Amino acid sequence: MASLNNSSSTSLKTPFTCSSTCLSSTPKPSQLFLHGKRNQMFKVSCKVTNNNGDQNVETNSVDRRNVLLGLGGLYGVANAIPLAASAAPTPPPDLSSCSIARINENQVVSYSCCAPKPDDMEKVPYYKFPSMTKLRVRQPAHEANEEYIAKYNLAVSKMRDLDKTQPDNPIGFKQQANIHCAYCNGAYRIGGKELQVHNSWLFFPFHRWYLYFYERIVGKLIDDPTFALPYWNWDHPKGIRFPAMYDREGTSLFDVTRDQSHRNGAVIDLGFFGDEVETTQLQLMSNNLTLMYRQMVTNAPCPRMFFGGPYDLGINIELPGTIENIPHGPVHIWSGTVRGSTLPNGAISNGENMGHFYSAGLDPVFFCHHSNVDRMWSEWKATGGKRTDITHKDWLNSEFFFYDENENPYRVKVRDCLDTKKMGYDYKPMATPWRNFKPLTKASAGKVNTSSIPPVSQVFPLAKLDKAISFSINRPTSSRTQQEKNAQEEMLTFNSIRYDNRGYIRFDVFLNVDNNVNANELDKAEFAGSYTSLPHVHRAGETNHIATVDFQLAITELLEDIGLEDEETIAVTLVPKRGGEGISIESATISLADC
Repeated sequence: MASLNNSSSTSLKTPFTCSSTCLSSTPKPSQLFLHGKRNQMFKVSCKVTNNNGDQNVETNSVDRRNVLLGLGGLYGVANAIPLAASAAPTPPPDLSSCSIARINENQVVSYSCCAPKPDDMEKVPYYKFPSMTKLRVRQPAHEANEEYIAKYNLAVSKMRDLDKTQPDNPIGFKQQANIHCAYCNGAYRIGGKELQVHNSWLFFPFHRWYLYFYERIVGKLIDDPTFALPYWNWDHPKGIRFPAMYDREGTSLFDVTRDQSHRNGAVIDLGFFGDEVETTQLQLMSNNLTLMYRQMVTNAPCPRMFFGGPYDLGINIELPGTIENIPHGPVHIWSGTVRGSTLPNGAISNGENMGHFYSAGLDPVFFCHHSNVDRMWSEWKATGGKRTDITHKDWLNSEFFFYDENENPYRVKVRDCLDTKKMGYDYKPMATPWRNFKPLTKASAGKVNTSSIPPVSQVFPLAKLDKAISFSINRPTSSRTQQEKNAQEEMLTFNSIRYDNRGYIRFDVFLNVDNNVNANELDKAEFAGSYTSLPHVHRAGETNHIATVDFQLAITELLEDIGLEDEETIAVTLVPKRGGEGISIESATISLADC
């Protein structure tokens, strides 16, 4: 799937700090590269270089408040990261800025993803919620009855009919799918820069508004204002298979461009990156619950870690939140066709439909998947602590542009989508077993003998991560007090990871195990986290595809759980899962950082 994770951006060494001030004030450049959490934070900073090692970094900054991206697109986003006092707002473009969307550097989307243009874009009003008498309640897809399934099929059938009779009708199925294509695959630009609402704090509110209007369109077409979308309950054991209501051939909810091996009751892998995990279904389910715990609890104690970092067009920073990274991306890939396989029309697959931004909305299960992603926003806030909505005005005042069920265009603000009940919908409660699934079982008994493995200085620079490697590394201090731990996180950093950003990339990190660790079992205390990257092309004509990334994990909690707080030297193991032969790493270090 294009551009679902890290890519070209500048690189800074200072981690984003999780203090009350940084959650409510304008971020400094040095605060923008930590994507992580209180107990297991990780930082990703990224820049693109050419084959000579020269940095290709965009340095101009763009203020995008009140910037119209186009219908179905963004109208005003967060302030640009202030790199210079002379940075000025970009004038709002109209739909004439909409151009060809790209699949990759060699392929363009064969049709226009641009939305219909209203008569007078300057007079488009802000949306006001209509009166309601009853909440729309979204239910898990695996509990849907036949009456509900028939109604939804009828609605989507009517939307598809509009594609044939009124192809420019904004409530048609393809026009709705094109919303995702238009500004997720380079169709919209400002000042020559591609617009993208993924990999930043815009991800959750954009998709919430997107599903809101889609849901109302569905209800209007079947004359049922109480109709609510289903959600794919992939965070619960009962919902970890492809929803059966979408897998009935010949119905409007069926899509032929899916991975056929993942039908018929296959258990989903929430960490899927193209390769099947060789393990039991029980272990796969355990891995899934572990990933959910890490991404919803351990990795996301603060708003910026869950939602992602501020979006800045000018310097191409990508800072996805925890859920957007995993499981959002893997579910897309798991559902779409295998890259490189042959599609029903004879073309070579790029992961269509679900596995690529431009085509994801063409599969009806997209809206079911994102309904559960949206549900995670509500579940995350219900967990408590510092898990609250972002209060920064640039996020709250960010705007999007959509057509409603009556084919009227409206502008909407992020601040108006923070309460689903005020929007007229809610979710049927389901158990969340991942809340109590913190991995405590150890893969190793006692401490690994660090004298038996090479020191970090003998392993790095690492030319390629084509096999599991272990190394010993010294800590800056040991036996820290609780007060010291509260003040600073202990950070394990991998510096200058380089790889070709056109392929799948994933490697896992473990502490206190050797290179014989069973990396298919993630439900262990020693599992620190994963680095992942999905194929993406940022702009037309891009020829340099070598990304350079710094990746950081906070290991304070892990050292406590493993019993290594008093050790001066620890063992670290890297296990490549995908694309390791193309990954090089300059160095690895441990340091203390404020949080």
